[in-house]
Amino acid sequence: MVMAGAAIGAAAAQAQPIAPLPLPSDARELDAMLAARDWNNLGAALSRAVAEEPLMRRMNWLQTRTDAGGGFLLPILHARDLWARGERLNQPDGAKDMRVTAVLMTFYAIELIVIDGMKCADETAPGHRMDQLFEARAPTLVFMSKQAAGLKARVADAAIAYEKKTAPLRKEDDLICREGMAEMQAGLERGTQRKVPTAPGDVGQTIKVAPPPGWSPDFVSSKTYLPLQQAARAKMRANLLTLVE
Repeated sequence: MVMAGAAIGAAAAQAQPIAPLPLPSDARELDAMLAARDWNNLGAALSRAVAEEPLMRRMNWLQTRTDAGGGFLLPILHARDLWARGERLNQPDGAKDMRVTAVLMTFYAIELIVIDGMKCADETAPGHRMDQLFEARAPTLVFMSKQAAGLKARVADAAIAYEKKTAPLRKEDDLICREGMAEMQAGLERGTQRKVPTAPGDVGQTIKVAPPPGWSPDFVSSKTYLPLQQAARAKMRANLLTLVE
């Protein structure tokens, strides 16, 4: 399993899981969905309720594939599972608290949205992903805001080291670049629209817009995104710590 609490210092150097469990029985199927970028089915498969040992194996799959540069969906789901298990255990020893590692994965997911999002031709898409992350991981960030400044700094440093380690392994992440204005426009012009239940508290009809089959987001050239990534990395530590002040 991944490191937490006092082991965060080791994460900064290695960002590796500790004593990994065997992979889940459906690892081959998960790998196939990951390779095909079948995000909807992959997310559904990784969100099914499972018993304790299968959960730990699923978390190990998420960790190892994140280590290999698997992209935004994996650390955000891993952070979710780490947080849920950490809440159940309510570990009094901060050095063993999985919620701290959930913060590390949340920070890393934020880095991916910002840094890999610089490759998106549609600049509105990464911002939408960030809104989703803040909504989903709000308790994680609130938890970290209550921790000591030294721990906050160590976790931020570990997340930065982890992003640096996986950067050469990561490919264009089309999930970060989806659900922006470009996809909506494609859906309105050539896709489909259907009514869906309106969220409680909202008024009027809610229409879900889907892009045409085979639609995928566009990416900018490395000449464009590399200097933007460099600037984002230079500000990242300060920005992460601001989130948990």
